[in-house]
Amino acid sequence: MKPIFFAIILAFTFFKTQLVNGATPIKVPITFIEALAPKDTTASERFQTEYKAAINAGKELSKSKLARCGYELSEKMVFYDASDNIQALEQAKKSSEEGAWFLIGPRRSNHYLLFAQGSPNTPSVSLMASATEVSRLGPTHLSMASSNSQMARVAAAHLKTLSPKAPLYYVTILSEDCVTCVDFAQEFDKAASQKEITKKAELKIIGETPNPELIKDFAKKHQPKHVLLPNYSKVSAAVIHALLPVIPHALFIGGDGWGDSKYGFIQNNENLNAANGFTVRGFPPAKEGLKEFSLGEKLLKTRNSPELFSGSAQAIVRIFDGLSSLLCEAKPKTLAEFRTAFTRLGSREFSAPWGVSLYNLKAGEIIYQGKRSE
Repeated sequence: MKPIFFAIILAFTFFKTQLVNGATPIKVPITFIEALAPKDTTASERFQTEYKAAINAGKELSKSKLARCGYELSEKMVFYDASDNIQALEQAKKSSEEGAWFLIGPRRSNHYLLFAQGSPNTPSVSLMASATEVSRLGPTHLSMASSNSQMARVAAAHLKTLSPKAPLYYVTILSEDCVTCVDFAQEFDKAASQKEITKKAELKIIGETPNPELIKDFAKKHQPKHVLLPNYSKVSAAVIHALLPVIPHALFIGGDGWGDSKYGFIQNNENLNAANGFTVRGFPPAKEGLKEFSLGEKLLKTRNSPELFSGSAQAIVRIFDGLSSLLCEAKPKTLAEFRTAFTRLGSREFSAPWGVSLYNLKAGEIIYQGKRSE
């Protein structure tokens, strides 16, 4: 019996060694799906380049850890047109049917909500979706961003600090066809009311090129000192450009859609050099944000000046960090086992470590001011 016993032990040891050495890893299919077709905006090609670079960096930096645990990632990228948001649902459904274990979904909340409908049983994470409705999707569908509620409370609190004693009033110019913009506006209204900041009026707009005369007439009527613009950067830039001749000294307040010091339509926009304001975001600059998790620190150490600047890029690297930790701890061998592990550990491994960041808009520059709390 002893020779047979030792043979079994040797065979098991050989199999385990082969697995650890990466000879027979478990392949984990993951799919990145994002609205990054180049024809959508002039910036999409730049975003797409960084998006790919972040995936390559995350995969490279997590490869050795995953190999030691017996895994190898098999990633796929799918880009679609932002104007065709039903593609979010269809591409998610297709990837699920193809057997993907894990889906990394669109940044925009309205797209991600459709995305989750297309892949109800496949674990997924959005890079930046912040609408309240996203937080209600359950443990299988998560987001790497702070919620609109958190960011709106910080924005209202900061506005109050700028004028703690004098009465404060604001108006809102809102993209009503943007789920997260509407959600942020509603959350800001709640937070502002608690700070005794009063809303005077609201103008609803649709599309990326709002009517400037309509915006100017609204400003002439109300003459606001504070304007809430919870919209994406392209729309917000157009609105600010229309408003500056009418209310040149107004303070503009942004949500998470304004972009940062490198990406977006507000930064370095020569038409907006006279604009002043602030914006809250779920991500700090990369040199700060990457310090908050192990794979990010590893990236900073291996690359003196990382080319991954945007919040999306930071979130992608963080996702690889969380995915490798989840796989190595739970050791799932099938999609069903991965789904179970994700339900249990996902909220820990795929959560935002950054809190809420405050940025000032001054002389055409969006400048990081640090983390803020309510």
